[in-house]
Amino acid sequence: MGDMLQFRSRLELALRTVRRSGYGNAIVLHHDEADGLASAALTKLAFEKLGLETELICLDKLYPEVVASIEGIPGRIIAYVDLGSGHVDLLKESNQAKNTILVLDHHDTKPSSDPLVLNLNPELDGFSGEKEASSATVAYLFAKSVDPELQRYAHLALIGSMEIPGETQGLNSLVEEDAERISVTQKEGRDDYRIRTENTSISRAKAATVLNVLGSVGYYNDGPRTGVHACINGFDVRTLKTANGLEGKRKEVNKRMLEAIRSGGLSQLKMIQWFNARDNYQGMSGKVVGSFCSYLRFQRGVNPVKYLIGMMNVPPDIPGWGRLPAPLVKVSGRAPQPLITLIEKGTRPSLSKILPEACSLAGGFGDGHSVAASGVFPIGGENHFLQHLDRMANS
Repeated sequence: MGDMLQFRSRLELALRTVRRSGYGNAIVLHHDEADGLASAALTKLAFEKLGLETELICLDKLYPEVVASIEGIPGRIIAYVDLGSGHVDLLKESNQAKNTILVLDHHDTKPSSDPLVLNLNPELDGFSGEKEASSATVAYLFAKSVDPELQRYAHLALIGSMEIPGETQGLNSLVEEDAERISVTQKEGRDDYRIRTENTSISRAKAATVLNVLGSVGYYNDGPRTGVHACINGFDVRTLKTANGLEGKRKEVNKRMLEAIRSGGLSQLKMIQWFNARDNYQGMSGKVVGSFCSYLRFQRGVNPVKYLIGMMNVPPDIPGWGRLPAPLVKVSGRAPQPLITLIEKGTRPSLSKILPEACSLAGGFGDGHSVAASGVFPIGGENHFLQHLDRMANS
C-alpha cells in the first residue's frame, strides 16, 4: 500500500523548489500518447499558474541528444512528463547547467540522489505505476498542489489513466473522486465516463483514443500540439475530424500488417516472437508499433508464453527540436496474458529489465513496465538486439 503522506510531502518539496528557483521559463518534454498529452496539458497549466512561460516538446523516446541540448541551457525549469523515470542517472549527469528538473511519471524507476532532480514517481512511495497511477494523475496532483482551482481539469487525469487496466485504484481513485465531486464527469455505462465541461461533451474512452491518434499517428503533423490544445480548450469538431482522418490511415496499415502476419506468421526464436514493420508506418511515431503489438497479443497464432516484439523504422526528425544523428529502429515488447502471469510470479523476467538491456547492447536504450516496454537502437542492429533479448528472456 502506498504512502500518501510521503508522496504529498515530495510534491510540496518540488513546488517549493520551483518557486525558490526564481526562474521565469519552463520546458516540458512529454510522451506522444493520451497519458503523455494529458500530462503535458496539466503540467503546462500548473507552470503557467506559477508565472512560467512554458514550451512543449513531444518525444517518442527520451533521446540522450535531446536531454543534453535541453539541459545545457541554464536558468529554467525542465519537466519530463510520462518520460524520464527509467533514465534518472542520465538526467542527473546531463544537468551541467544546474537547472531544476521535475520527473512526473509512473514507469519503473529508481530514486534520485540529486536535489535538483526531483523524481515524483509514486512508485517510490509504494504505489504501483502499472495499477494505481498514470502520469496524468501525477501531473494532476502536482497541479492541484500549485492551485486547487486546477481541480476543474481532473478529467484530464482520468483520460490519461485509461491506459491503466482493471479497476480504478490508488492515486487514480483520488482523481476519480475529484472529477465526480465537481461534476466534471458523469458515469456512462459500467466502465466509462462522460466528460462535460464548458467546451466539451465526450466519453473518456473517445477522448483517450483521439489523443492517442493525434500524438502518435499525427506526430509529424502537429498532432501533439493539437491534442494538448484540446485538453485545455475542449475537443471541438475540427479536432475530432483530424483524429478520424489520421486513424483511417493507421487502420489501413494495421490491416496490411495483420494480413501479412496471418499469411506468413511471426518470426520465431526460442523465447520471443517478432515482426518488423520497417517503413509501413512511415510518417507516424514509433508509438504505433506498440499499439499494434497490444492488439496483436490477443490474436490467433500468437504464442501465449513468448514475448511479443514489434519493430519499425523511425526518422531522425523531432518536431520542435531538430534531427538526431541517424535513423533508428523503434522496438516495442508486450506480454500475452499467460506470460504476464509468469512475469508477475517471478518465473519469467520483466520486459522493463531485459528489453532495455538488449537495446543497450545493440547501441540504443529503452524503458517501460514489466509487461510492456520499448526502446530504440540504430538501424542495422536488429539481429544483434533479437539474439540478446532471446538469451536474456531464457535466463
